Amino acid sequence: MLYNLVKKGYHFTHDTAFDSLKWNPFFAKKKNNKAVKYGHVSVEHLENPKLDDELVEHLQSAGIAVDDFEINIPEYQSYVKESNYPDSYFGGGKDEKQNFVEKTLEHYVSTKFMDLKEDAVFIDMAACTSPFYQIIQKKYGVKTAYQQDLIYEKGINGHQIGGYGHELPFKENSIDAITLHCSIEHFEGNSDMLFFKEMERQLKVGGKIIILPFYLAYEYTIHVDPIYNVLKNHKVVLDDNQRFRLRYANWYQFYSRHYDVKALNDRILNQCPNLELTVYQVSNFRAVHPKSYLRFVGVFQKKK
Repeated sequence: MLYNLVKKGYHFTHDTAFDSLKWNPFFAKKKNNKAVKYGHVSVEHLENPKLDDELVEHLQSAGIAVDDFEINIPEYQSYVKESNYPDSYFGGGKDEKQNFVEKTLEHYVSTKFMDLKEDAVFIDMAACTSPFYQIIQKKYGVKTAYQQDLIYEKGINGHQIGGYGHELPFKENSIDAITLHCSIEHFEGNSDMLFFKEMERQLKVGGKIIILPFYLAYEYTIHVDPIYNVLKNHKVVLDDNQRFRLRYANWYQFYSRHYDVKALNDRILNQCPNLELTVYQVSNFRAVHPKSYLRFVGVFQKKK
């Protein structure tokens, strides 16, 4: 009971302070000579699918491969039943207020881009306490599978890897597949570029980085929740450029980056010539659940 009271008090403090941002003089109203926007850019894309269609045209014009992907809903439902997610994972599907469907959907879809052998090396990045690495072990018989996150002790400890994403302690050409579920967008500053450069080195030829959702937008966007950052005593690290649009989002997260096509090229593809990207546009994610947001999947494959 005390925990619930403290939680309610915390949320009230946060939300009240967030509502004051538009007039609060301590928070910037402009960044990069652009007015700060409010709310999440993904909401605009979800409400106006034409924005995604235009985004696909921009990707294709830039020479980036785009393909369609349709979720096999009965197969997804079978995957969930067979995987036996614990109740501790987003309520085990029993709590409608939690995000179980979206998370398990991302897991299922990522398996559609993998065909791992028993001797493969697999890593689920920024996984927190997700059981996905165990699901991969069971599905493919993979012995060397890990969950990686900053919450773990640095280095390899059993099936856990601690540290930043660009600090994986593996040799060149040693990793078969890496998944990132709702995570790469939270890599602050230049940590996304450092990560992809390291993965280009550490992946085997043919190895894959599978990102779900792959957050793309019509405008290069960085979201922060400034009140959450203050309450958590977190000094956010913004990108070192003048292109992005800053948005304030009331969603209890430190940071989230959405690439436009130019940022995608500048930050990743031009820096990592041996990584080949295919973007998959998911056609029926809302048929799985009305609150699903799996618009795009990004699959980077090492060429040589």
